[in-house]
Amino acid sequence: MVFQEMTWEEIDAAARADAPIVIPIGATEQHGRHLPVCTDWVIPDRIAREVARRRNVVVGPFLPFGYRSRPGSGGGQHFPGTVSLRATTFMSVVEDVLSELKRCGFRNIVLYNWHFENSGFVYEPAFLVSENNPELKIVVIEDVNPEFTPERIADIWPDGFPGLALEHAAVIETSLWMYHDPSAVRVDRIAPDAPQRVVGHDVVPIDTRMSTASGSLSSPVPASAEKGRRITDWLVDRLVAILDEEFPAAADGAEGAGR
Repeated sequence: MVFQEMTWEEIDAAARADAPIVIPIGATEQHGRHLPVCTDWVIPDRIAREVARRRNVVVGPFLPFGYRSRPGSGGGQHFPGTVSLRATTFMSVVEDVLSELKRCGFRNIVLYNWHFENSGFVYEPAFLVSENNPELKIVVIEDVNPEFTPERIADIWPDGFPGLALEHAAVIETSLWMYHDPSAVRVDRIAPDAPQRVVGHDVVPIDTRMSTASGSLSSPVPASAEKGRRITDWLVDRLVAILDEEFPAAADGAEGAGR
């Protein structure tokens, strides 16, 4: 059941059956010279669709705009193609979407965030809507990453793990695109890159040394479709486990409610 592909009657039936709805939350942000700017909302949408193959859930409408990009985690606002919202606008959009889903009849909602900079700003509107609508259950997943055990790290980054903060447009996202839609990857533009300066704080005006010329914060060269398949499995397993824990009664409740 994919929200934008359903009729209003099918959406109504799914909501009445208490099917959980997963809202992929992303951003329109540069992702290096080799990946499209839609990465942060296409990838979580693909993960949610994979989850829907295993469990009763509605794949909700994605949010394609997020909070502004930071140099040390997203490359920064100085790249063409990055289109961001201020924090107050972003939170208002999420709050309005939640209110509209409630009006549609959904009571079990999952906010599934892919864009790191949105962290913190997803919980706030969820809290505000929950205060006024205690009958709703809203699950907030601001960090979608699976547990990267030492074994998984050695598997994905055999030459050394740069850390998740530097994984922007690097091995994880490139591998996921290679697995889900290899035609979207400009393979001839894949090249190693690294920031001149890596610190644990932010500086404004933007210090471009904390970003890179390409927009990839570490090398995407080791990426592969096979790694993308394994990472997809880990992401799907985690989201399914959360759904099973938070909405066990809805596991089969809306079977047949969609298309």
